[in-house]
Amino acid sequence: MSSPAHSTSDLPPLGVDDLVYWPEDDVENLEGYRPGGYHPTYINDEFSNGRYKVVHKIGYGSYSTVWLGRGQLVNRYVALKIIVGEASTNGAELKILQHLRSDSSIHLRQQYIASLLDVFTFRGPNGEQQCLVSEVGGCSIALSKENSSNFMFPIDTARSIAAQVVMGLAYMHSCGVVHGDLHARNILIQPTHMDDMTTDEIYERFGQPFEIPVVRNDKATLGPEAPSNAIIPMNLIAPSNEVVDSKIKITDFGTSFFVDGPPAKLHTPTSLLPPEAFFHEPIGPPADIWTLGCTLFDILGERTIFETWADDRDDVIAEMVSALRNLPTRWWRKWKKRPDFFLEDGKSWNPKFDRMQTPVFRPLEQRLRQMGRGSTPETCELDEAERASLKSLLSAMLVYEPSERITADGTMHSAFLQPWAIAVPIT
Repeated sequence: MSSPAHSTSDLPPLGVDDLVYWPEDDVENLEGYRPGGYHPTYINDEFSNGRYKVVHKIGYGSYSTVWLGRGQLVNRYVALKIIVGEASTNGAELKILQHLRSDSSIHLRQQYIASLLDVFTFRGPNGEQQCLVSEVGGCSIALSKENSSNFMFPIDTARSIAAQVVMGLAYMHSCGVVHGDLHARNILIQPTHMDDMTTDEIYERFGQPFEIPVVRNDKATLGPEAPSNAIIPMNLIAPSNEVVDSKIKITDFGTSFFVDGPPAKLHTPTSLLPPEAFFHEPIGPPADIWTLGCTLFDILGERTIFETWADDRDDVIAEMVSALRNLPTRWWRKWKKRPDFFLEDGKSWNPKFDRMQTPVFRPLEQRLRQMGRGSTPETCELDEAERASLKSLLSAMLVYEPSERITADGTMHSAFLQPWAIAVPIT
């Protein structure tokens, strides 16, 4: 729930002359400080009658800013996710989180889901705001890889992370919840020993809050709807090549949904979208399985399984065909840009291909050899049996027809995860 991943706002793009505030890097979209938008928050602010005191900033997203708070009564650090005003009233994320913790039995796999510790509302200058309080989430899997020397986790760490993510998703699906946006930026590596640190020790380890003045383009005085300074998130980065012991949390349930209330579309990054989303067919739990398959490849290797230029949807569909071969006939016929890539039979590339990527078929087996774990039997960190079991699992997850994909529970009990990656017993 408290992702430090820095996502861009859903606000429409504007020219600088149209902006109220001078834009700044590494902070939230300042245009979000408006009625119904972000709450202007400062270090040392107190919330919920003094129960929580803001210590630092963890991150931000389109619908929230996330702050490191000290729970004054419980004497621990917490994440304070302050939802934008216009999204605070529908309570979608809150309902999901409350449901995931409502089971009277303590489920072992629940530990891999960001837990809701508290919730409160307050009125600020931009309206009624909801704040979700959770355990502190650390560096995302994606950010960890981006800041490493080789863009990979040690193989045992990667196996453990993969297992935890699968078990967490299996728990969600057993509760009738679909995550809807599962990827490496929404999976966090938990920081350790933070609760034992004083505020000064937090600043010594992670850096002092760095403030950037908020300036109006018209040079007018700031109103109460915006803070005088925006704060760059704290450095929680753990380089993936240095991560040994890891415990993860699946987070960010802002676009999650119950099985009986699917959305019209997904907000998943384009390269991870399941094919049914491209062709506007019903969305359900199998959509999570597709994105999970892509994410497992990302966790276990150095690169993404489907690579795209400029977030181009047609490039991604072509990548699917390159790896998994022909689309179902109904989708093939609906894909208007298919002649840009392939001849009509789908078995050959268009000789007049005019895209940035190389027109070659790279089947799943080849992509596994190129994932960074060694390309030959002698150099590969995955022995022949393990690589075969991984290929079998991904082949069962990345099935075009949603109804034919393996389930989350089936993934958890697969030949790849059982002997190689399960870190704790399944109950």
